[in-house]
Amino acid sequence: MSIGERPKAKAVLMILDGMGLNEDPKSSATTAECMPYVHSLMQQHGFARLHASGVEVGLDEGKAGNSEVGHLTIGAGKVLLSTLARVREGYHSGDWEQSSAWDNSDFTKPLHIAGLLSDAGVHAHWETLMMAADLGVKKGFPAVYIHALLDGTDSQAGTAPRMLDELQQAIKDNGSDKIKLASVMGRKWATDRAENWDLTEYCRDALMGRLDSGEFSAEDLQKHLLNSPSEADFPHAFLPEGKPVAQGETLILSNHRADRISQLAKVMNKECHVIAMVELKHEATPIEDVFFPTLPINGGLIDVLKEQGFSTTRLSEQCKFPHVTYFINGMQADESAKGVEVPTIPDAEILGNPLMSIEQLGVEMKKIMEDESTGQVLIVNVPNLDQVGHQGSLDAAGKAGNAVDNLVRQVVAWAKEHEWQLLITADHGNADVMVDDKGRPMGSHSSNNVPMIALSQNSKEVTWKQKTGVLTNVAASFLTLLESDYPDTMSESLIKLG
Repeated sequence: MSIGERPKAKAVLMILDGMGLNEDPKSSATTAECMPYVHSLMQQHGFARLHASGVEVGLDEGKAGNSEVGHLTIGAGKVLLSTLARVREGYHSGDWEQSSAWDNSDFTKPLHIAGLLSDAGVHAHWETLMMAADLGVKKGFPAVYIHALLDGTDSQAGTAPRMLDELQQAIKDNGSDKIKLASVMGRKWATDRAENWDLTEYCRDALMGRLDSGEFSAEDLQKHLLNSPSEADFPHAFLPEGKPVAQGETLILSNHRADRISQLAKVMNKECHVIAMVELKHEATPIEDVFFPTLPINGGLIDVLKEQGFSTTRLSEQCKFPHVTYFINGMQADESAKGVEVPTIPDAEILGNPLMSIEQLGVEMKKIMEDESTGQVLIVNVPNLDQVGHQGSLDAAGKAGNAVDNLVRQVVAWAKEHEWQLLITADHGNADVMVDDKGRPMGSHSSNNVPMIALSQNSKEVTWKQKTGVLTNVAASFLTLLESDYPDTMSESLIKLG
């Protein structure tokens, strides 16, 4: 289809982060009991079930979706090669080994690699630690030390002992005596993204050997897991053959997503030579020290909106602000968009305050939606079901679900009053599975489908062409609500107006 001129309506794209579909009240916080108003909309107006995980969104078969991939896919309107897939492809093709990002390293000194020990692939994958270590041996470093950051958030809590065994077996299978598991600690200190620099500085001091770290033992980790929700706050410990990072040595940060590794890169760059997998925030690492620079994705939803003269406002709490200002744009900034960033409470306070900053988010939405100007688009991320879902508490997630439900009720009322079209969807599941099949608390993402609801406030009613789809169908469906054409590169709209 060609891009044509259309009447400039107003529309909201509301992303309920972490809302998968699961009606089991024993494990889900997104049931009709927790979110009665959203479910009433689904019953009254119909909805589509969208795939948000696995190969349908460019991930490995069976892998749960995540916020980065979800927003990228929503914005692009098509399946994209994930960053993890790009890393793997670079390793096997030899492009990673030949990258000029290695060039500023001192190859006479040890190489260090720090990254999440995770099998979820959201921010990182443990395989990347091993790929980087293998390349370090091939590049001629005299020793390669791996510093494993235990997950327990993206990966299911309690899985660190198994993954440490798998990592140590992979080191053994590699066959090089240069690769050593040097140290272990929880992700809490390494992955802060809210500028809690005391956490980041603890991680720096741990990696640099400035703390009175004990010697790691599997027994200590098991004891920790008996008394803590997850391995995420396991204190730093060295293994017998481990060495700290020293001045002038090279440190690879193996996370393939920027937001939760940028602070660590910034402080470590003052101590040693840091190489990042991807471009980072805070200008933390020069572009010449990045293995996989960003490849902007063009022709997506935001490009179409700009071509047609729509003005856009992006709104979210701080923790999800990059998702509506960067990822949904195809990994590039949009200087023409207005951004409204609501402060986020610290991660440590979320369990006790599952409403987070949703009240302020609602206040900002109301202000924007009261503007009577035409040709407006509001893209908003509501983070509670994901951020609270990660806490592994069904009770807290249920309170978050109820708060999100109340916000949706308000937004629908404002949309009717001020004639905004409204499309509600989610980027992936999380709060829909809060208890695993063994009855244990679960705080990681799910692979369940997510909903898409479309509400028209003008005289043209929404008709469903299809009620199953993929996140790739969101962009075209949203443009249809705006009575706008969409390009052939996008997956088809699931709705029509008439």
